[in-house]
Amino acid sequence: MSHTESCMNRRWILDVLFGIYAAVLLVPAGALAGWEAGAARLPITVFVGIGVVLAALGTGVARTVDDLVDRLLSRSVVTVMVCLPLVFLPYLILVVDPASGAGTVAIAGLSAVVPGNGALLGGVIVRDRRLRETATEEVVVTVGDSETNNQRTLRIAAVMIVAMTLIANGAAIVLTGDISTTTFTTLVGGLIPVFLLFADTSRELAVTDVGFRSGQSTIVWDDLAGYRLTDDNVVLVRSEWYLPNRQFDRADIGDEDALIKGLEGFLPRLDEQGRVELAARQ
Repeated sequence: MSHTESCMNRRWILDVLFGIYAAVLLVPAGALAGWEAGAARLPITVFVGIGVVLAALGTGVARTVDDLVDRLLSRSVVTVMVCLPLVFLPYLILVVDPASGAGTVAIAGLSAVVPGNGALLGGVIVRDRRLRETATEEVVVTVGDSETNNQRTLRIAAVMIVAMTLIANGAAIVLTGDISTTTFTTLVGGLIPVFLLFADTSRELAVTDVGFRSGQSTIVWDDLAGYRLTDDNVVLVRSEWYLPNRQFDRADIGDEDALIKGLEGFLPRLDEQGRVELAARQ
């Protein structure tokens, strides 16, 4: 399979996931809005048919967007796609009985987190593969077998996110007295991309002309403010305050001098206060 065909196949998956996300989100929202307005309740087959049509339309619309991956991964789109399905949660907890028909519909709307996060994860994978395939490697080093501090930090973050999800689900049970296991499955299922993103076990680091690659994931240079050297770690400092810095154990890096020389070509060296100690060569 050629590179172009492979990219097209991956794009189709994103398009379909986006279409499903739109359908799963809009059909329950429309049904609940109609019921709250006093409209007659339609048979489930009608909503299924509407959902199929909306999914097809959403897929078709996604196909017309040339830069769908970049759009999906923009800060505003990620925020909206993640947060919109969660609007059903307070409605489910505070307004309706989860065991009622409206509660089931709200749970269905909440389940949009699964295809939504799947589309975002797919976008990350496609973007990283594109960057890997088009980038020119300048420095490639390996790291040792011991787990880096960064990997430990990411795994701890994953555990914390799951713990918060379980706490939120428990709170919902306490408030409502009863809640369908579907809600629990939806919330945890929506966190699957977290585990997949944090499960990168590759031991290769690369400085390329487009960014820094760790395993299969690439951080473009514009997303990095610089790098910092501590006694134990090489730290990549993110440009955005809310994104975690990436750090790698210096003792585990096969050729630390080569890696640092490569970083110097693209990033300034920063001190602990974020001040520039050494400007980038480029």
